[in-house]
Amino acid sequence: MSTTPENDESLLTRASILERLGTSDSKIREMAWADFRKRYVPVISGFASRCGAARQDLEDIVQDVLTAFVGKQGEFVYDPSRGRFRGYLKTCAVRATIRRAGKNARFRGVPLDEISDADQAVEPVWNDIWEKELISQALTEVKSQRENDVTFQAFEQYVLLARSSDIVATELGISVNSVHQAKTRITKELRDAVQRLKDSE
Repeated sequence: MSTTPENDESLLTRASILERLGTSDSKIREMAWADFRKRYVPVISGFASRCGAARQDLEDIVQDVLTAFVGKQGEFVYDPSRGRFRGYLKTCAVRATIRRAGKNARFRGVPLDEISDADQAVEPVWNDIWEKELISQALTEVKSQRENDVTFQAFEQYVLLARSSDIVATELGISVNSVHQAKTRITKELRDAVQRLKDSE
């Protein structure tokens, strides 16, 4: 994993999590690990749960994956031309799930350890969980930036809670057109936030 000069202050906001994990600056590295856990633990545990892992096994599965990554971190070099990081993490998650959940780890009713190419077989499930988590994190980001903002409230009520635009407009004291504009504006902000998250992978 390549390192970045410690005096590059923009590293905190510019570099990806993987680049920050490789820096020699312990403070930046510690923050990167916090970001890594926040970003990927829900994906790992969500995947394991979808594959039938018991609740009591989820923490162990997550720890196995993180421990495996820590062990490989010094020699891990991220090369996009050789595959995406999400594929590497998926392989770790599949192996940890099989190891911890045993025959309870299943995909479409078949034990994961009996599927010849489990990595490939679970790809749709893994990608679905990955994308949903990205959207969830993007939503949290946008909401935190627009705390008590009527535009986000309109979006939340109209889009997320599927309420009538007329009712939302009346309750918030805005026009119906403003409700529709809120949908357009927040949707764009969400797309931008998702893209930023993808760029930081």
